[in-house]
Amino acid sequence: MRYAIIADSGCDLTELNGIQNVLFQRVPLTLRVGEREYVDDTSLDIKLYMDDVKNCTSHTRSAAPSPAAWIDAFQQADEIIAITITSTLSGSNNSAQVAKETILSKDPTKKIHIIDSLSAGPEITLLVYKLAELMEKELSFSEIVDQITQYQEKTHLLFILESLENLIRNGRVNKHIGKLVGMLGIRILGRASVEGELEVLHKCRGRKKAYEALLNTMIETGYNGGKVIISHCFNEAGANHLKKELEEKFPACAIQIMPTGGLCSYYAEMDGIMLAFEANVSLN
Repeated sequence: MRYAIIADSGCDLTELNGIQNVLFQRVPLTLRVGEREYVDDTSLDIKLYMDDVKNCTSHTRSAAPSPAAWIDAFQQADEIIAITITSTLSGSNNSAQVAKETILSKDPTKKIHIIDSLSAGPEITLLVYKLAELMEKELSFSEIVDQITQYQEKTHLLFILESLENLIRNGRVNKHIGKLVGMLGIRILGRASVEGELEVLHKCRGRKKAYEALLNTMIETGYNGGKVIISHCFNEAGANHLKKELEEKFPACAIQIMPTGGLCSYYAEMDGIMLAFEANVSLN
């Protein structure tokens, strides 16, 4: 096969339907809860996993795919674009780079480009969809790389968290601040920064204010009706509420809702929302 899009399981999308002659595959991370390991693939029971995380009194963490796992995926096509979860959260990008160097040392004719998404979940999904669109046009590899690089500058990720417990466990949020958020019923509105860090924008009291702040932030960032992907961790009602609000303001916008995968569920936690969107795009 000529084209392949390979993502790690920081991408919530599991299938790329309706696209011909483009392979899409996810390389799973491993999720560790105490002494137990879960593979973040389509067989993962996310509710069971999340319950296990909640009840765990020891360490929880994730492990990046090995270079060997990336190599196996890269063998399946001639021209490959890989996308990883932000390198600030995982060593997945580094593993993919090692795999790329290994393959090219043996077969310099193969074309491999690796994207650090500097993000997670639905923003990776937007990049996958754009890549599939470009590959269907049968553009040259360099044209695809150039256009996806330009497109990535227009995509953004916002998130609403109702708990910071797992971010506290990983040392990414101050413990005292995190506990205070839970006690006061405050929701955190944040974003993936340009450096790929999780950045807090607002502390909102209650879901309604958090959702309003998210929509306002989208518009302030340049959203004008482009594509939106909403991923949720067992909060379909919240995702549908945001979808309805966006459709009232931008009737022609294209919005897709999907559940978070294992890794994004861990960071979003129960009732969390992750929303990716295109900003400042030309709408035809």
